[in-house]
Amino acid sequence: MSVREGTSLDRFDIVDRGATITVLHVDDDAALVDLAATFLERESDSIRVLTETSVEDGRATLRDHEIDCIVSDYDMPGENGLEFLETVRQARPKLPFVLFTGKGSEEIASEAISAGVTEYLQKESGTDQYTVLANRIEQAVKRRRAEEEVYRGFQAMESAQEGIGIIGADGTYRYVNRSYADIYDRDVTELVGEHWETLYPDAEAERFHDKILPTLERRGTWVGESVGVTKGGERVPESLALTQMDDGGHVCVVRDISERKARERELRREQQFLYTTLEALGDLFYAFDEELNLLRWNDRIEAVTGYSAAELDGRSPREVFGDDAARVASAIDTAVSERRRVSVEAELSRENGDSVEYEFTGAPVEDGGELLGVCGVGRSAATEES
Repeated sequence: MSVREGTSLDRFDIVDRGATITVLHVDDDAALVDLAATFLERESDSIRVLTETSVEDGRATLRDHEIDCIVSDYDMPGENGLEFLETVRQARPKLPFVLFTGKGSEEIASEAISAGVTEYLQKESGTDQYTVLANRIEQAVKRRRAEEEVYRGFQAMESAQEGIGIIGADGTYRYVNRSYADIYDRDVTELVGEHWETLYPDAEAERFHDKILPTLERRGTWVGESVGVTKGGERVPESLALTQMDDGGHVCVVRDISERKARERELRREQQFLYTTLEALGDLFYAFDEELNLLRWNDRIEAVTGYSAAELDGRSPREVFGDDAARVASAIDTAVSERRRVSVEAELSRENGDSVEYEFTGAPVEDGGELLGVCGVGRSAATEES
């Protein structure tokens, strides 16, 4: 293999592959490949040329280097250009291949096209032919790179965990990936060509028409939650992101959030159970943060003190316990600093100015070693005596 004078193989490794076009030119005429390389690199700053004078050496260069395009003569000793093309297509079926030959005929051209040649050019006298050749190389590589980009995007969509669908201006699916179809218990082939309304209950489809799609058209995007329906009629809660396209259609990215909704329902049930339990207590329940601000309490505290929820929100012990506030605050400080349960007797101040004696307990609440606050219960002395 020969490399243009003034270049080195290291140079090709550091050039931006997105901009550089590395061309392998194979021709048994050493003077011609050198001349062609000179003019091609002069015509385009993006083209860099590696040259070989036999098909055998060309194959070796193709194995050892990242080549973007091959330019090959037809009539060469040993193997000709079309035989070279045949072996290239076996290994690199989409690699741009330009047959640049001085031995042209309709028969050769037809054979070259049938074999899958990208471009067919006849050598001519003068240097203008290299302008044409450089242009054909750039266009062929540009098309190939665009195809690769589209293919990579397609592969990314196909392998995405999120459901991705493309809907045309007429409301029918032009494309859905496997994840999209799986959410609704459908096959991809069942959805392509079908209207999006197929996947939504009537009431939800009406919501799309009345609210979601007008917002999408106005803003260009819409993100929110919806409810789809499977082939068997089971409802599927989903998070949905829509993006408007220039042709009036839109791209849908959807995710099944059934598990999240189930966890939320379970959490609400647990919270309701806890709330019911706390309200069933005859005792007071309360929770302070680490700065001694009252955060949570049961209704019993409002009933005993006479303060409303708004009046209790964020209050400190000094505002609730009056003269005993300092002892209560000290007990809470002990629970916080020593991370242990504490107990203190104190008089709870009422809104009307009266007070009632209670025994209050407090214990630190932690999450992974991080203090979240202090919670406890208060039991009146009268209750204990009874």
